[in-house]
Amino acid sequence: MATNLRSHEIVGLFLIFAGATWLGFGLYGTLLAANRILLAQVAPIAGKELLLFPIFYGLGALLIVLGQIELREATPGKNRGLI
Repeated sequence: MATNLRSHEIVGLFLIFAGATWLGFGLYGTLLAANRILLAQVAPIAGKELLLFPIFYGLGALLIVLGQIELREATPGKNRGLI
């Protein structure tokens, strides 16, 4: 099966997908933490639990940027010599 994507472009697309997923997890965790404050008998987040936000947002942003770097050479209409 012939494809017009190189292997590094597939890796770049996967990195962007994984980064957006991690950002989604971070957003979900943020909204969950905000709603925990509204509940009367649940303590708000504190301590080591606060480290989850930089991990999710930081890793998500890093994966998206690395994916964009991999896809930088993938311009439409570029002749790559593929059959």
